[in-house]
Amino acid sequence: SNNRIQRLLYIMNPNKIKICEYLLRHHVAAGDKIIIFSDDVCALILYCEALSQVYEIPYIFGPTPEKDRREWLHIFKTSPNMPILGLSKVGDTALDIPEANVIIQVSSQFGARRQEAQRLGRILRPKKHNIVSRGGYNAFFYSLVSSDTREMYFSTKRQKYLIDKGYTFK
Repeated sequence: SNNRIQRLLYIMNPNKIKICEYLLRHHVAAGDKIIIFSDDVCALILYCEALSQVYEIPYIFGPTPEKDRREWLHIFKTSPNMPILGLSKVGDTALDIPEANVIIQVSSQFGARRQEAQRLGRILRPKKHNIVSRGGYNAFFYSLVSSDTREMYFSTKRQKYLIDKGYTFK
C-alpha cells in the first residue's frame, strides 16, 4: 500500500543510516554498549548489514534460532569485542541486558508509548561495572526520526508521554 511505501522511505532514510553510524562510532569509542532497535525487521537487517563495513552487528528477530540468541546475548554482555547488538520487537520483553547504556531506535511502532518507555528503562537499570572513572553514569536514548513525516508526528506523541512520566529531553 501507499502507506507502507511511505513508511519504508522514512525508515530507510539514508541520512538516518549516516547518523546511526556517527552515533555508533562515538559511543563505541566511549566504551558504551549499544542496542539498535527497529520494529521493522527489514530495516533492522538493512541497518546492521549496511553498517557491517564499520562494525559487525549481530541482530536478533523472530526467526533467530534460540542458540544464536543466547550466544550473541552472552557475548554482548561479557565481551568488549561486541559493543553493538541489533534487536527487533523481540528485545522488548523477557531479555535481560542491563549492560546496555545506549539505545538507537531507528523505527518504532506508531503510538507505542509504553514500548518506548520500556526500551528507555532497559538502559536506566543499575550497572554491574564501575563507571565512576567516566565521571558518573550516563544513558543515551536516540530515536532517529525523518522530519515532515507521520513518523515525526508519532515520535512527538511518544516524547510527550515520557515527559509526562518525568523524563527530560535534549
